[in-house]
Amino acid sequence: MVYPDDVNGDVFRRMRAANFDFTEPHDVEFFAVFSTEEGADSVAMEYAADHKAGDHLVNIEARPAESGGMELELVKRMILTHEAVTEFEQRLAARVAKHDGYLDGWGVVQE
Repeated sequence: MVYPDDVNGDVFRRMRAANFDFTEPHDVEFFAVFSTEEGADSVAMEYAADHKAGDHLVNIEARPAESGGMELELVKRMILTHEAVTEFEQRLAARVAKHDGYLDGWGVVQE
């Protein structure tokens, strides 16, 4: 599999080299950081509405960030593809930017 020459592509290449199982769904954690609790809560509520509308998420949680401010964690169970991760990140980035936040990466644990 050839991945684009971007940050996510680099991650996917390392995962493939580590024999990650891309055929099974995994809980993928996406993170964003906000300067205020209100920003994190606003985006969390948008995703809670999406969840009720059928875009199911495993977890939506806002908590104090280690670096200050608030961290929002969204967990989505999905088959990992570069396209799926990048698409979710782009939607999240658009929502986060409206509340003076920034993306803080994503991760998944291979079980």
